[in-house]
Amino acid sequence: MRSDEIFRMSLHVMNRLLGQDGVADAMKRARGRDGETNAALLDTYRVQINDMVRSIVEAGDADGVIREASVDLRDALVMRYFKNRDMFMQTFPDGIEGVDPDPAAIWGAIMISPQDEIEHSG
Repeated sequence: MRSDEIFRMSLHVMNRLLGQDGVADAMKRARGRDGETNAALLDTYRVQINDMVRSIVEAGDADGVIREASVDLRDALVMRYFKNRDMFMQTFPDGIEGVDPDPAAIWGAIMISPQDEIEHSG
């Protein structure tokens, strides 16, 4: 699958989860904080984001999970998405073969790093 398709599909999932306004608002709040505060937010919510992503991908209960998430958790989710997506795009600029074509699976693969998967299963 080409990288632009992966980009488009994963962004569609983010927008479906939080709405375009929700994503834009989270990005605006992130720009209003300093880098240290954003990094701390990502670290604080790391496990919760992983659990949320797994729940959304496995159970498909995005509405319930997102509705219960705090503003800080939503912000951390959006920050991680853009950070991981950029890293994914740099690592696989031409795309990747054999990717599950399900948009939620693509989004989940971007959202959870291989290290987090190892820690979760090990």
